[in-house]
Amino acid sequence: MFDDEPDDEPVVEVRSGVVRVGVDDLTDGPPEWGWRGPGEVLAGCLADGTRGVVAAAGVGRDAPRMGGEELVSALAQVDVLRARTETVTVRLVAEALGRGVHTDQGLSAQDWVAQRCPWLSGPQVADVVAVARGVGDPVHGQVADAVWDSLLPVRRAAAVLRAAARVRPFLDTDQYVDAVGTLLGVAVEPRHSDPDLRRVADHLVSVVVPDRDHDTRARAAAALRGVHESSLADGSLTRFVLTCDADGAALLRSVLASPLAAPVPDETGGPDPRTASQRRYDAVLTVLRRGLAGGDSTPTSPKATVVVTIAWDPLQEALTGTGTTATGDVLSPGTVRRVACDAQLIPQVLGTDREVLDQGRARRLVTPGQRVVLAHRDQGCTFPGCTVPQAWCEAHHVVHWSRGGRSDIDNYALLCGRHHTLVHDHDLTATVTTTSVTWHL
Repeated sequence: MFDDEPDDEPVVEVRSGVVRVGVDDLTDGPPEWGWRGPGEVLAGCLADGTRGVVAAAGVGRDAPRMGGEELVSALAQVDVLRARTETVTVRLVAEALGRGVHTDQGLSAQDWVAQRCPWLSGPQVADVVAVARGVGDPVHGQVADAVWDSLLPVRRAAAVLRAAARVRPFLDTDQYVDAVGTLLGVAVEPRHSDPDLRRVADHLVSVVVPDRDHDTRARAAAALRGVHESSLADGSLTRFVLTCDADGAALLRSVLASPLAAPVPDETGGPDPRTASQRRYDAVLTVLRRGLAGGDSTPTSPKATVVVTIAWDPLQEALTGTGTTATGDVLSPGTVRRVACDAQLIPQVLGTDREVLDQGRARRLVTPGQRVVLAHRDQGCTFPGCTVPQAWCEAHHVVHWSRGGRSDIDNYALLCGRHHTLVHDHDLTATVTTTSVTWHL
């Protein structure tokens, strides 16, 4: 039974699809009680919320007269409102997609949500759709609870579900639930940043997914690599868009984070007038100019310095699994083996508790003298039929360094970038003599 007078908090009771509420909480009229459908109640709540937001917007014009603590408190309230609004949005979208409302209009789920929620950006629409679909799966109950309680922002819930989808084929139900719980434990903690969540997700994938699947995914990603060019404005500017796989992204980030992109005082000792974006652009151009200025000369320095965290199998005495760079890029096992040939790769070997057991130094790289000998012996890429000149080739360990291969001339062969990848992908070997390299295809 309801009391004759409502309490301070709105009273809601649901019976057979209708809702009994304190009508005075939804209208400006006199207090009364009655039965209303959930759609009417929701519309009334949203209308009431809209009136409050409009009023707050008006009061917000007086922000210059507010104290610091008042500003901070108001922002906290705005965040609560945003989180609750996001929760309602996901609930409504989940119900609509579950009923197939979008298919009745001949639209994809993403297009329908974009049309109905024009305030969302493209990535936000994708996140809402991913979460709206994911929370309907009973195995994601803990994610759904966190979203409904507004403890988990939609973007993080989407990140959790996408990472979980990558490992689901390799886990049974109980293991999968545990994996989702691990990701969720990071995602709901405000002290953990989005990059923190991404690193945990990447580590989970690297541990769970077999090496062969990592290599398959890496090859599929490499197939999408490319550069696209377009003109801007009157043609005086040109835009190049690079699509990078993990290998290329790691190397490019190493350039963008290098001293080449650091601020440099101007001629008077004042601050660098360039923006951060301009400094990164200049760093990339510097690397390209250095490479082109080399002409046909023999490269003698490593191409990049990449710190990669990798696992060590004491039984096989070999490096295993994926590698994770200092910038968070996850490299497939094949990519780690290939980059190890000629990049300044610094392996961090971890123990069972992920403590650093050893941080090796790059002592296996081809020396300047060896590079000259290789250039004279091989002349160019040693793969049958390839005509790429030696200056554009990489020194490959025929017996991989990770397998105990020596850094000697008779264990080196020059390969262009494309054939270097192919040799690693197919684990090809060769016979090396003092005058030639013969690949066993």
